[in-house]
Amino acid sequence: MFQNTKTSRNLAKMLLVSVLLVGCADSKTININGKDTVVEPYGWMNKSEMKNDSVIYKVNTGNVVWSVIGVETVIVPIILTGNYLYEPVRKK
Repeated sequence: MFQNTKTSRNLAKMLLVSVLLVGCADSKTININGKDTVVEPYGWMNKSEMKNDSVIYKVNTGNVVWSVIGVETVIVPIILTGNYLYEPVRKK
């Protein structure tokens, strides 16, 4: 696509930075057992540490789309699906 490798590297860096700054998954404050708890998104890399069994999660389609767009960079899909694939919706 680009003949100049410097241009393609700069484009890849800008894509990576923009994706990291506009990740679509949001944390949510949910009342669990009478206590307000901030529940963070999680992915396949941090599921054991971040997933709260008292909360219903949904797949964050925005991050899936960004992962498909950035698939050639390899790092973008790993970051977005590894850490921000599921976002909290509500208490079970």
